Amino acid sequence: MAGTAMTKLTRIALLFSLAYLVVLPAHGAPRRSGAEIYRADCARCHGPAGEGVADKHDEPLYGDRSVKSLARLISRTMPEDRDEKTSPAEADKVATYIYDAFYSPSARARMTPARVQLARLTVRQYQNAVADLLGTFRQNKEIGAERGLKADYYNARNFRNDKKVFDRVDRRVEFNFDDSSPDTNKIDAKEFAIRWEGSLIADETGDYEFCLKTENGARLWINSPGGRDEKPLIDGWVSSGAKPREEKGTIRLLGGRAYPIRVNFFKFKDKTASLVLQWKPPHKTWETIPARHLAPASVPQTFVVTTSFPADDSSVGYPRGTAVSKAWDQATTYAALDVADEVVEQLDRLCGVKADATNRTERVRAFCEQFADRAFRRPLTDAQKKAFIELQFKNAKDEQTAVKQIVALILKSPRFLYPELPGAQPDDFDIAARLSFTLWDSIPDKELLAAAGEGKLRAAEEITAHANRMLKDRRAKAKVREFFHHWLEMEKAEDVSKDTTAFPDFNDTLLSDLRTSLELFIDDVVWSDKSDYRQLLLADHLILNERLAKFYGVKVEGEDEFAKISFDPNHRSGVLTHPFLLSAFAYHKSSSPIHRGVFLTRNIVGRALKPPPMAIEFMDGRFDPSLTMREKVEELTRPAACQSCHSVINPLGFSLENYDAVGRYRTEDNKKPVDPTGEYSTADGKSVKLTGARDVAEFAAKSPDAHRGFVQQLFHHMVKQPAAAYGPTTLEDLRRSFAKSEFNIQKLVVEVAKTAAMHKTSPPKNAGTRKDT
Repeated sequence: MAGTAMTKLTRIALLFSLAYLVVLPAHGAPRRSGAEIYRADCARCHGPAGEGVADKHDEPLYGDRSVKSLARLISRTMPEDRDEKTSPAEADKVATYIYDAFYSPSARARMTPARVQLARLTVRQYQNAVADLLGTFRQNKEIGAERGLKADYYNARNFRNDKKVFDRVDRRVEFNFDDSSPDTNKIDAKEFAIRWEGSLIADETGDYEFCLKTENGARLWINSPGGRDEKPLIDGWVSSGAKPREEKGTIRLLGGRAYPIRVNFFKFKDKTASLVLQWKPPHKTWETIPARHLAPASVPQTFVVTTSFPADDSSVGYPRGTAVSKAWDQATTYAALDVADEVVEQLDRLCGVKADATNRTERVRAFCEQFADRAFRRPLTDAQKKAFIELQFKNAKDEQTAVKQIVALILKSPRFLYPELPGAQPDDFDIAARLSFTLWDSIPDKELLAAAGEGKLRAAEEITAHANRMLKDRRAKAKVREFFHHWLEMEKAEDVSKDTTAFPDFNDTLLSDLRTSLELFIDDVVWSDKSDYRQLLLADHLILNERLAKFYGVKVEGEDEFAKISFDPNHRSGVLTHPFLLSAFAYHKSSSPIHRGVFLTRNIVGRALKPPPMAIEFMDGRFDPSLTMREKVEELTRPAACQSCHSVINPLGFSLENYDAVGRYRTEDNKKPVDPTGEYSTADGKSVKLTGARDVAEFAAKSPDAHRGFVQQLFHHMVKQPAAAYGPTTLEDLRRSFAKSEFNIQKLVVEVAKTAAMHKTSPPKNAGTRKDT
């Protein structure tokens, strides 16, 4: 019995020993779970929940790598402070733990759920909203497709109707009559006059400089209300009679709008006559105003707020109105007072009533009510009407004071300053406002408010129909253009300068032309019938004028007109190889695979990149002068700490090495053949062989990750809220819809607007119903 018992005990002990050995790795330590590995080996540098540790790895541990790709990186580089790295088996475990716990987008969304934040109007939204608020009381006019300015020619130095000889449309104001006249058979060369009228089309918001070059008399009006007493922007009416002089003026304009323009010109006894009308738009250089920015039809004045506002918070990658500061509050007060002064000054025109009309009081009150309705994006309640309108007229000493107080109160009200206040479930008026702010950065128009009042903004097809209508408006096109400026990081070219010895013909004028070239290319793709996102990446043409064509070695007809020029598909591939961006993401004298690679990683293939733990300045003089740029970058980024990011960045950047610092195609660098090849590792751990820019473009054109990144950036720019706040599947639903539409950008914009408009919000606790004031 005793022997038998001992045998059983021996067997049990042996089983326990075998079981213990099973859970031991080869070096004898017990096997650990992914969480245990992370706590023991990683948390001291990355934090218990990957939040980062000061003076070690202070950046949060998140990204878009797959588990497989994470595991491979961990086994190769972690722990950094030990020579012995994590085994492949343990790397798989800790990668899986990290990915599910806090690394992946879904994990981050679970840890900190996104929500639609209460936001005030951004600066751009405020400016547009005020412009459209006053604009709804002026007659809206379409300018049509014809371009140029209507010109009336007079056989006298003044503008008498009986001296008018003929009229026509001039595509631009750029004339040198020398000692002759516009028509030697009908107009006396000693004295004549010309008046140009029409509309000026501004694409971007900003300060516009204008210049009249003439030796004669000339005046320029931009965005004036009309009338005999209006002050010109430029007054050069006193003729010099000598060499042409330059008269200049500056005015702020909002993008996506047309403005009234008028030029008066005369010659009297001067030896010669000439006139050139130039402008300097934001981000560009001086040029004669092109015909594409002029229209012969006239439009009403647009009121532009000139109050200086503090910049909006753009820390999350897009401007948003989540911060309310004392400076912002003061700016809204000053702006409200400026608008009130404008309203009183233009009251007769806005109300459509004369000063001595018997029904003036009723018309002015009706105007004030309509002003409030449109500012608040919904009809006033009885309580609001009493507080905002009736009490002001009752207590003010006169009509003007009442109107000023009403306008200021309305524009300082949260109902104007916040696109949507928390409260009950959104109604038709909320949907109307969401559509207009998404597509126009402004308030709803009369048609949209009428639909809301009739309850016709509830069905998806009704919302889609209005969104499609609104997309054709110039304001929508301006907002979409602004998105592409952001997506392509075009502001990076603001301070671009190149080595004058290496590139003597590359100057500010050429750079300005390149910016126009890129904008025209984007417009050509986005507003075409197909509106195919893939063509942004794959198109083998550029839109160039003669100056650019000469610099980049091709021919185009017309000195200043831009035309579409096709290239070898292996030499040009959409925005990836547009010379404006290639110049922006390059050094003073050489290319920059790192800058170009970072841009392609974040914006084209849709990968997340965190800032480097320590920025290392690229100093060209530290390298062997015989090396190519690629060889220098490979040497600089060889350390393992760099490769975690540069294993992704470098192959993409090297794919653009066929382009020099100004975007010209080349086959040699530093007298060596250019090597644009590389192997790009995708987020899910796959490998893609690259032989040049077109391979990157074709990969991105087919990549769901690239599509998702584009959709997300567009959503954030249009809605100014995180896409995840509209539901966990919103981004993927939009991506699938985008793919189903054959990647139609216009349809994507409409889907984004519809998604934002139809979102059902949950009212805050104890929110109750809307308050009247």
